[in-house]
Formats: sequence, C-alpha cells, structure tokens
Amino acid sequence: MLFDAADPSHLTYRTGGRGGAIHYGLNRAPEGGNKGVSSMIRLVQGHERAAYPNEIDGMHRLRRKVFHERMGWEVSVIRDWEIDGFDAFDPLYVLSIDERESVVGCLRLLPTTGYTMINDVFGEILPDNEPIVSPLIWESSRFAVDRDADIPIGPNGISRATAELGLGMNAVGMRLGLSHVVTVYDALVHRTLKRAACAGEPIAPAKRLGGTLSYAVLYEVGPETEQRVRAVSGIAGDVFEQASHDRLQLKVA
Repeated sequence: MLFDAADPSHLTYRTGGRGGAIHYGLNRAPEGGNKGVSSMIRLVQGHERAAYPNEIDGMHRLRRKVFHERMGWEVSVIRDWEIDGFDAFDPLYVLSIDERESVVGCLRLLPTTGYTMINDVFGEILPDNEPIVSPLIWESSRFAVDRDADIPIGPNGISRATAELGLGMNAVGMRLGLSHVVTVYDALVHRTLKRAACAGEPIAPAKRLGGTLSYAVLYEVGPETEQRVRAVSGIAGDVFEQASHDRLQLKVA
C-alpha cells in the first residue's frame, strides 16, 4: 500500500469493514433538515437521503448535467440522475447551496478503508496499481459545479462554489482527524485549480481514463489549506450554514 494505516483510535468515525456502515462525528440532523441560509455548505449523509429529497435530487441532476451532458463521460444515468454504486455506501455529501436553495456544487466523501473509485475503478492511475488505504485518508469524488449558476470570485478565476466546497471538505477533514483527501480529476480541472493555487499534489503522472487525461492528487488537510483557499477566494467567514455547522461541531474563529 502507498500509505500504512495509522492508529485510528483517536478519530471520530469508524467503519464496519470494507463497504460496511460508516459513522461520522456528526450530530443528528435537525427535524426538517437544514434550511433557511443561502450561499452556504450543507452536509448530508447517505442514510439521510429521504430527509433531503430536494438536495439529493438537485445533486444527482447536477452530476448528470456535468458528467453525462457536458463532459460526455460514460456514467450510469437513470432518467434525470447520474448515480452509481458508490452512492450506496453511505457517503458524506458536501453540497453548495445558493440563495434559491438550489444545488450549485457538490462532492462525495468516502473513507479509503472501504470501497472507493480511486481504488476500485481507477486503480491503473495509481503507482504500481497499489491502492490507497488509510483511516487518515478519505476520497473525494463526483466533484461538480454548475457553471450556469455559479459566481466567479477572486483574482484567479476560482468560483464561489468551488471555493466553498474546498473549504467545506477541508473543515470536514480536520473535524474527522484526517491527514489528506485523495481524488481523481481531469487535466482541465487541474490547470484551473493550479492557476488559482488550489490544485492537489499529483501522486503519479497524468494518465488517460476513458479518453480523458486525468490526475490522481492528494490534498493535505489542515489550516494551511484553509488559509490558501481563503486567500485566493476572498471568503472570510464560515462557509457552513448554521445547522451543518452545529452538526459538525466546528469552532467559530
């Protein structure tokens, strides 16, 4: 393995084995879901799908729009949704919600101790095809932003939803005691994020996956990442809506 599994005893989550149930360090969702705050990050756990029908519908529709319609990837599409088997493994969804309560950005987090896209679908992109398995490293996948609804901010062209998702992912990682988040994205996304000084660290040369030149990258979780994203985006305040902030038990600076 590329990374040895560190002692997870201090972490606030546990897994029920490969593909088993995941328990995050989050409080129970408030009755009626997280409502009433605009332009913020909303957290939804996979097993809470029924309590967040509009958010789940908007996320899957956005994923279809981005991956199937815009990028032309061969993804699983059911009616208006892009949905795959990894959505069944109780992921943590990080959603950027605009003033109209619409999903304008999303990503999906799963622990690398269970099933992940990078290990179980895109393994050939890893050095020597060795999987990344560590309780301190989670995978981000299905990162998508609605270019028609998002707002560019910052001098380097980073968008509001992209910055919010980056800050939200990093904050979740810090809360869970992670060291890194690993993800796979295409070369265009890498160039865009590199221009904004927000690209991940490639762990191997770029490789074509399904005809798309792609990178496997690591993001270090911690205050330095937060400071870098805030510097390039100009976002100074908390990106979480109050209900998700309370669930994550984050400390307000």
